[in-house]
Amino acid sequence: MPESLSSADLSVAQWVLDHNEIAGQGTHTLPGADAVYFPLSNKETMLGVLVLLPVNLRRIFLPEQQKLLETLLSQIAQAITRVRLTEQTKSVQLAVEAERLRNSLLSAISHDLRTPLATIMGSASTLLDNRALLEPPAQQDLSQAIYDEAQRMSTLVNNILDMARFDAGKVALNKQWYPADEIIGSVLTRLQTQLTHRPLAVNLPSGMTMLYVDVVLIEQVLMNLIENALRYTPLNSSLELTISTIDDGVEITLADHGPGIPDGYQQKIFEKFYRLHHESAQSGVGLGLAICKAIVEAHGGIIRAQNRATGGAVFSFTIPLEQAPPVLTTEL
Repeated sequence: MPESLSSADLSVAQWVLDHNEIAGQGTHTLPGADAVYFPLSNKETMLGVLVLLPVNLRRIFLPEQQKLLETLLSQIAQAITRVRLTEQTKSVQLAVEAERLRNSLLSAISHDLRTPLATIMGSASTLLDNRALLEPPAQQDLSQAIYDEAQRMSTLVNNILDMARFDAGKVALNKQWYPADEIIGSVLTRLQTQLTHRPLAVNLPSGMTMLYVDVVLIEQVLMNLIENALRYTPLNSSLELTISTIDDGVEITLADHGPGIPDGYQQKIFEKFYRLHHESAQSGVGLGLAICKAIVEAHGGIIRAQNRATGGAVFSFTIPLEQAPPVLTTEL
């Protein structure tokens, strides 16, 4: 009949742990205990105590049983050692990764905030010291430069905060049904200034395509992808945004005519703080695509990047349809 050792004598177990010796029933140490307490140890340290409640006390101390117990204790100790080593290795890896992310964050912030801060300080200083000597257009240009660089800094900080929210698991999706063309239209309206000299063709499937998404976050994905394409492709080169229905959802694709992505980096660019050109003048701490990945995966989708056969890069992500779209009716 099974017995419970939940009430094992902890004082006996502590003695065995401290002295690395057997104790308890049938031994010369604390023989009044109800069980036999065996030390579990390797060559370097004590690992624990095995409590054995004997059915036949005499058999435990037979030579052949002693050999079996020694083998069992050794195997248990080895298993515990392997588990601890695995946990220690994971802890070291996590610490190394945390330090890498910390250093990457500090490096990215120091590099990418330096340029807008320098511009803001220089423009503000010029306005303060030489306002009377500057023509109105020059004053307007300096004011615009201050505003633009402040916007860049705001975007950097917001990206860092957004990534922190996703890492902490504090983002709750507010999913609703939205027409795909309305989402695209909203994004293009917000990016109207950046797209002034950049042709962008939009290809939509016939009929109305509905997406069950958190519209604010999906618009952020599209904005990040388009801004990334604008940043790393030649001036005046065109972009193509395509929405297509697939078996289990919708796929959204952005294609450009830039230099493409070096082989082997198609997935690496979605890592936090990773950029292909670390010391470029381009703003950003390497979080835009990482945020896109976090948002798409939170929706149950997949995001990927690849090169076009004709040149340029293609970024695409899928949004699965978790349920049937609502039936829209029009009253006449």
